Amino acid sequence: MDGVPSLSARIPDPPLDRSYPVDGLAPEPLAGDDLAVLALEQMDQGVMLVDADLTVRVINGRLYEMFDVPRGYMPGADYARIVQFLARRGEYGPGDPDAIAARHLERALRADPPLYEHRRPDGRVLDVRTRRTSGGGFVRTYSDVTERRRAEDELATQRHLLGLTLENMGQGIVLLDRDLRYIAWNGNALDILGVPDEILRSRPALPDVVRHQIASGMLEMPVDAPDFGDDLDAKTAYLMERIGRPEREFVYARPQGDGRFIEVRVVPLPDGGQVRTFTDITDRVVADEALRQGREILTGVIDAIPALIDVKDRDGTVRLTNRFYRETYGPAADPPPGAAAERAEALDRLVADSGQGIPFHEERASDGNGCLRDWLTTKMPLIDEDGEVTHIVTVALDITARKRAEAELRDAQASLIQAEKLASLAQLVAGVAHEVNTPIGVTLTAISHLAEQVGRIRALFEESRIRRSDFQDFLDVAWESTRMILSNVERAAGLIQSFKQVASDQASGERRLFDLSTYVDEVLLSLRPRLRRTRVTVELDIPAGLVVDGYPGAFAQVLSNLIINALVHAYDEGETGRILLSAREQPAGWIEMRYADDGKGIAADIRSRIFDPFFTTKRGTGASGLGLSICANIMTGTMRGSIALEEGGGKGTRFLLRFPVG
Repeated sequence: MDGVPSLSARIPDPPLDRSYPVDGLAPEPLAGDDLAVLALEQMDQGVMLVDADLTVRVINGRLYEMFDVPRGYMPGADYARIVQFLARRGEYGPGDPDAIAARHLERALRADPPLYEHRRPDGRVLDVRTRRTSGGGFVRTYSDVTERRRAEDELATQRHLLGLTLENMGQGIVLLDRDLRYIAWNGNALDILGVPDEILRSRPALPDVVRHQIASGMLEMPVDAPDFGDDLDAKTAYLMERIGRPEREFVYARPQGDGRFIEVRVVPLPDGGQVRTFTDITDRVVADEALRQGREILTGVIDAIPALIDVKDRDGTVRLTNRFYRETYGPAADPPPGAAAERAEALDRLVADSGQGIPFHEERASDGNGCLRDWLTTKMPLIDEDGEVTHIVTVALDITARKRAEAELRDAQASLIQAEKLASLAQLVAGVAHEVNTPIGVTLTAISHLAEQVGRIRALFEESRIRRSDFQDFLDVAWESTRMILSNVERAAGLIQSFKQVASDQASGERRLFDLSTYVDEVLLSLRPRLRRTRVTVELDIPAGLVVDGYPGAFAQVLSNLIINALVHAYDEGETGRILLSAREQPAGWIEMRYADDGKGIAADIRSRIFDPFFTTKRGTGASGLGLSICANIMTGTMRGSIALEEGGGKGTRFLLRFPVG
């Protein structure tokens, strides 16, 4: 009730649901009949009738519902008790209930005010109307206007937000009626139009504002407009004819007299009016000009780069080329057809479909004159904001001269490698006699001893003096001698076979299948004469069954160079050392072989140069500086793998060799 008396005589619920006086006493009939009482009960409004002495005569059921009071329940018959009851319930807000009730009773006696709103504690809003009766009392009606008030509040909020939105827009905006008169605008529109607010409040027509802008110099005529001199009317008519009433949405840009560039968007409305928005695009125009200049600079830069550069769209159409490209392929800027062109198209499609670039790779293609050239080429995608590939950039460096120099270097290296092979074979042949001499000498000694024992047992047999113990001694000697002869002959045969195999592999350079573990053993046998002159041991950790389809002779030369290089550089004369060779198939289809020694190691300042041709730290002692360089060439070329110096803590040197199984 928002601080004004409201409710409630207690009314029982008779069959007709009449309204009665309070205290549950038999009602004194009111004026009117049962039909009038029934009509009161059917009203959507709450109704209360109070006589001159503030006795509540009527309360209908709707009023009980509005104030959430059970029907028939009220504290007394007079209006003052009802007001006190509601005040104690907090209906009128915080404060002293008696003081609040007294204030409301005083207002009720004056029937003041005749119309007001009461906001209940639960948030609902009641529209309260009071009218005096002829007997000195009053009739009060209560209407629930909560939803209407909420809608009005929301509408007011929306209008407020719309106003704030328009005023805070970065654009100017105006609304024109069907006669093209200004009926609404925001502050930015005033600034851009250069028209005072009081002029727009007079609701001028669009031609009048255009004329004012031309006269004030805020609006400039298009560069292609006729020369109208100082005729403002002709200039206004010219502009209105072009931009006054477009049939559909229309956008144009114009320079202003204050140096700004404005984009104007005209949106016709169904009733003939218009919405016009004005956007300051000065920064964009300046940025576009800067972009244009940047493109000119970029074009100059890429034209100065001595490499082929072209940009294609997803359809393969060339959109940009540099001068080097045009000089290579001619004004048509189109490579000649062929396998190289088809490969380039396939790579372009791959970049467009995957969104990933193609790293630098070597390829050979003809130039515009039909001459073959070698190129180092890469392709990169250009991606838009949505992550879609829009263009493919190709950069190709002419490496023809470099490839020619590399070919010449390879020829020189091949000659050096062949010389190294011959030197290795010479060392191998020189060591054969020394290595085979030991098992053959043992075999000759065993045979001589066996011959003596045969002669002795034969003499005893002929003289019939042979005893069982003599024969037993002879059998023991014969067995031991035979075993020694057999093992040493087999050892000699194995050495000869190993030397023969390694020598044949190094001499022929043929490809074949070989067991890695077995072959490394054979290589170490060929190096045994060199190893025996040192205190360095070589240990193997290579599982049997790793069969490689490759070039064993080239691989043997790599192992020989690594081990001999260690004997020369890693250990001083007489120093004890250990070399470990290990290998595993990891990942599948590839062999990873590790070389590790516990020697002096390689100084940090020369680690990056150890594979360079002719680099050595012991040139004065006869070292050529080709050992590790040859290893690198064989591993990357013949073996189709790699060799790398591994970083590792502790003492010594470690190499990682990787090559395919087949």
